[in-house]
Amino acid sequence: MEKYVLDSFAILCYLNQEQDSKRVKQLLVDAKNDKNKVYLNWINLGEVYYIIARNINKKKAIESINLLKYLPIQFLECAPELILKAAEIKSQYAMSYADCFVVATALEENAIIVTCDNEFKSIEKLLPILWINK
Repeated sequence: MEKYVLDSFAILCYLNQEQDSKRVKQLLVDAKNDKNKVYLNWINLGEVYYIIARNINKKKAIESINLLKYLPIQFLECAPELILKAAEIKSQYAMSYADCFVVATALEENAIIVTCDNEFKSIEKLLPILWINK
């Protein structure tokens, strides 16, 4: 069974119903039908919250987070080992700390990263990436 880790860009693409959101939506439909697994860790959920709160408002951020809770996404806790793995990745790659949690989660779950964020180009040789904007 394929496993996928969503980054904040993939979530925002889905929430904003952008053109490329169809690929994320299909992953979620497949997860609902037990054809794959879709993960999001709490750090990246927080990233989605602050981006929406900053760009729109707090009310919309809360509504969006509440909507995500009803989707077939498994929300993953950030254990100390995952935090240290994200820090190790940050020390080696030029990417945001929040994105390092996506990478660490994908490594731990043996999953494919789902994104349209070019920051992930630096780790393409480390993990498979499903580019939703291509």
